[in-house]
Amino acid sequence: MAKSFLDGYKTYDTRDGYGNAKQWKKAFNQRMSKEEAESILSRQQETPYNILQISPGATQAEIKKAYRQLIKEWHPDKNQHRSEEAEEMSKKIIAAFSMLSH
Repeated sequence: MAKSFLDGYKTYDTRDGYGNAKQWKKAFNQRMSKEEAESILSRQQETPYNILQISPGATQAEIKKAYRQLIKEWHPDKNQHRSEEAEEMSKKIIAAFSMLSH
């Protein structure tokens, strides 16, 4: 059975807070590989740059900033009233970031 996008998120232990950036990055890298990102983006008509709303010449800092802003906006916890749409957008955003940051 294939893992869901949020399986890792749902099992992340937050009892002692949300952890530091290194812990989140490690958990993120374990959940979405470059191949999985390519698979998600191959079903989209948008480019990774369009998804993150940045120009093709964007720096790594600009890519990271755009990713953080969008993932915060579309996080499933903040969009419980439209969780399916939020999960799909989160997948696209994370896939785009994965492709541009590898």
